[in-house]
Amino acid sequence: MVISTTDTRAARLRLAVTLLLLTASFLLVNMLFGAETGVGILLANTFATTSMVMRKVARRLTNNAVFAGTVMRDYDAQYRDKGGKKGNTITLRLPQRYEITSGAVMNATPLNDQTVTLSITDQSNIGFEYDTWAATTEVDDYMERYGNPAVDQLVNNIDDTGLTRMYRAVAKGVGTPGTVPTANATYTLAKTKLREVAVPRPYNAVISSDMHGQLANANTGLFHPGAQVTAFFQNGQIEGKALGIERWFEDENAPTHVVGNLGGTPLSDSGGQTGASITADGATASVTNYFFEGDIVQFASVFDVNPLSRRSTTRLKDFVVTQDVNSTGAGGLTIPISPSIVTSGPFKNCSAAVANNDAITVNGAADATGRVGLVYHKEAFACVMADLVLPRGLWISERISNAKLGISVRMLKDHDTVNDVSPCRLDTLHGWGAIRAELACRVAS
Repeated sequence: MVISTTDTRAARLRLAVTLLLLTASFLLVNMLFGAETGVGILLANTFATTSMVMRKVARRLTNNAVFAGTVMRDYDAQYRDKGGKKGNTITLRLPQRYEITSGAVMNATPLNDQTVTLSITDQSNIGFEYDTWAATTEVDDYMERYGNPAVDQLVNNIDDTGLTRMYRAVAKGVGTPGTVPTANATYTLAKTKLREVAVPRPYNAVISSDMHGQLANANTGLFHPGAQVTAFFQNGQIEGKALGIERWFEDENAPTHVVGNLGGTPLSDSGGQTGASITADGATASVTNYFFEGDIVQFASVFDVNPLSRRSTTRLKDFVVTQDVNSTGAGGLTIPISPSIVTSGPFKNCSAAVANNDAITVNGAADATGRVGLVYHKEAFACVMADLVLPRGLWISERISNAKLGISVRMLKDHDTVNDVSPCRLDTLHGWGAIRAELACRVAS
């Protein structure tokens, strides 16, 4: 069979036309439906794949997380790839404690597991949309203009909810509400209170910009390595190891606490009180919010103890009020506190029970208001992020989930053909828990 030159040229032309049509079809489909391997029209030539976008999201979230980046993240695996749903809870076992027996005869300590729960409670999202016209003519950097601000807001929300909730669980406190510390002594006392009760190092400090500025100013005239003085001067904040604290962080999500309305001279109304609730009298009658949740109180006969030696530190023990309290018409108070008062056994944490007529001291004057910082070991708190389910049938349904970084963010994007707009949303699902609040100390300002 002989194939003419004309037939060959025609065949080549038909092949070229076919390839051209296939290429055009591919590009059209890619533009309309945002194929993973191409550059969709609504992605505005900024990135080629959604996986690249999500890596950028994870990197920005990780780099910008302050408080969430310095606490326990080991529990995220509990929620991986399970499509975490609101209300999911895991139970965490705390370390066992034992009593020493003197002599040759063994006296076994009963094994009593102490547990706390950690729940996924918050789904946070940010959504935005724009039309095809804007995508074609105006949007030249999708991630920079829209994605990054959304991620920053989500990060801020995670940190803000964490700090706002976690400080209220912490009983140990230093400083005076309403007065920003201007000397090293406040922070060294926080470190001392942790060391006295055998809290292991290293310690992190998260404090407000004002607290950082005052502390740096107080130290610029002291003897320091040259580089550290330069950092104090240039940045207005403590950097690196200082005052027995290994890492310092500036976070404007440092929460604000208001001391209760108080009044009168409250005294415990009976002796031998232990547990998580203490009764008192002598308060001003019928005061609403006599105590606010998060107020710190002390009882005159109750001293802190070292959990290993069980010896008194000779320092009054701090307790945090766990819910708002009103005084009765007779000036009585029922004060819910944490930690519970335990005076014997392996979990002893106080030198003695509350005695009758013990004076009750409150950290701060009535209605005093100020920001709260934290000095803590990372195991004091935990933050978990769950993998949200990925709906089917959307233009983009992607999730970045990195167990090592403790990050899980979902991105959903679709197109409304009726209105020619493309809504997009970023979601996180997270929860916070004060798993060992005794490993932290508050710093009032």
